[in-house]
Amino acid sequence: MRLYRLEKKRFAEFIGRLMLDAEVIAPVKKDVVRFLPIAHPEEVHLEKNAFFPLKEYFFPQNQTLFQFDGKSFMAQVPKPKKRVFFGVRRCDLTAIRHQDIAFGEAGDPYYEAMRKSSLLIGYHCPKAPSPYCFCGSLPQIEYFDLMFFDQQTHFLIETGSGEGEKAVEEHAEVFVPAETPKPDTKIPGADRLHVGNIAPLYDHPDWKKGVDLCLSCGACTALCPTCYCFEIHDELSTADLSAGKRSRSWSSCQLPGFTRVAGDHVFRKEREHRFKHRIYHQLEYFKEKHGVPLCVGCGRCIEACPTRIDFVKLLNGMKA
Repeated sequence: MRLYRLEKKRFAEFIGRLMLDAEVIAPVKKDVVRFLPIAHPEEVHLEKNAFFPLKEYFFPQNQTLFQFDGKSFMAQVPKPKKRVFFGVRRCDLTAIRHQDIAFGEAGDPYYEAMRKSSLLIGYHCPKAPSPYCFCGSLPQIEYFDLMFFDQQTHFLIETGSGEGEKAVEEHAEVFVPAETPKPDTKIPGADRLHVGNIAPLYDHPDWKKGVDLCLSCGACTALCPTCYCFEIHDELSTADLSAGKRSRSWSSCQLPGFTRVAGDHVFRKEREHRFKHRIYHQLEYFKEKHGVPLCVGCGRCIEACPTRIDFVKLLNGMKA
């Protein structure tokens, strides 16, 4: 780990340099803040976290896996160009790491292909970017190539990988080594969740407060940077039944049909079971298997909920 200094007056120059040989994807303010490829450095928006997470760039909402024509089989593993993701908050960086665990364990070649040739440049939140943020209550993994710390007149940049060091070397004209201690990584106001172990709370009656408001719409899982559930679909051509394709698309454990099997049996038919399953998978089940919670505390699922179900507030009010 090394620290460097970048004067803000040279920030646009640095972004412009990155754009010369890579697609730069950064938060851009449109109807809401989104991660989008930028055409000019001035488009980068760092005042607010992106409403939509980065996961669609590595795990597309709809993706063709392979095609077939009765004679041959053609896998559709993508070959993405070099990409730089700039302005990624710690929660989203941790989310990428958690999806790396999930898809890496499965040896998913489609996800792995999309992750290749990607440089991750983080932006440390000077304060909680949302009233629903609770990332400070969960472990945030140091997972980045470069991390930017806003210091008013300049940025301090921490290197976190060999690729990050290489990027600094390639753009050495804009960086100056910094002889200063590493800034504090604690984010003020981001420690809303006060319950460390929710396992004893599964049968608590207060779950009903959230269940009664839930519409089972799936917005929480669509906006979640770590949810990775999908469905597989085979599509055939009526003109030639030997030809077609197989694709996958995002799905949600909040939908009644998610656990439907042959015989029309639904394993989690009751809304309460679906509602609790998502939260327990995010905070407990994934942790039991991999040692870290899947949830990163970004708060998007709360902010995007049509009825604004704050499950963090709900959990804080429960007593075992």
